[in-house]
Amino acid sequence: MSDFLFICDSIQPTLKKVKLDLFNSFEDETTSAITRKQDPSFIPFLSLRQKFGVHQKGGFYPLPKKYASLLDLCNKIEMNYLRNQCQIQFTVQNNFTDIIQVLQLLNLDPKLYKLKVIQDGIVIQHPSQINSNKSDNKIIVKSSQEIAQLSDLINKRIQSLREKLDQLVQIKHKQYLSTINCEDFEQFGSQFKIYHNDFDLNDCPDIRPVKLKKTIFTKEQIQLHLDMLNFMAEHYDKRGVSFMFYDHIVTILSVHFNKVKSEIERALKNIMNLIPDKIQILMNHINKQRWMIQLDRASLTQLNKQCILNSFLCN
Repeated sequence: MSDFLFICDSIQPTLKKVKLDLFNSFEDETTSAITRKQDPSFIPFLSLRQKFGVHQKGGFYPLPKKYASLLDLCNKIEMNYLRNQCQIQFTVQNNFTDIIQVLQLLNLDPKLYKLKVIQDGIVIQHPSQINSNKSDNKIIVKSSQEIAQLSDLINKRIQSLREKLDQLVQIKHKQYLSTINCEDFEQFGSQFKIYHNDFDLNDCPDIRPVKLKKTIFTKEQIQLHLDMLNFMAEHYDKRGVSFMFYDHIVTILSVHFNKVKSEIERALKNIMNLIPDKIQILMNHINKQRWMIQLDRASLTQLNKQCILNSFLCN
């Protein structure tokens, strides 16, 4: 009987470790950390519930926010064409970052859309669009069968883009596993569509926009965004903080650059949309005065600033 109890006691910790290995999203971080220290062979499990809010749909890996925003924009353009079957116009005034992100999408797939540069923006033409010589605002009526076929085609286009974004992350993830001598994790992670727990999705390369034949962004617009980013990085560094109240930093920027707050807020939103892995706004409160702007000061080196510079100079 004592031998049986000894065997049970020796098996129990192993069972607990397996549970943490596969389901640590239901365990607290302290318990999980202790387990990792006790067992050197423990493989960190990326908890999608903790790290990304919800599990990814469609059996895909998680994406960094800068890639997810590109996928979201593509999905909006495709759904808009499915409903209206007409061209889409983006203006610099209203769609500053959308234009840059479309150019990033064309870097991933040059045949994704056909662009026409206009005075204050771009016109996007879907490759499935027919009768392009007709008025841009004219809606082409299709049969239910044609709409169903178009819907299937659009879903395949979105899925194809998603796979290309996943491939970029997986290449970076494979390099990371090689660096930490943990190549065996790749096969394990593929079963659950996860990445190594210590792998930072934000380390994935930024997608450089393609260049337009005609300039649509003014030098003043470009310079304002760059100067705002540099000023904020220096302002946060001087105070040694990573968080500041939204209203406070908007007021400081407005005074420093002698711009109205609405213009500052619009430019600030553009910057956050372009580099969401470097700067983000925390709006977890109904009162706008309680909003916070988080800035990743450590990542905003001169090299990273050059990345955003390329994004604005893509035209």
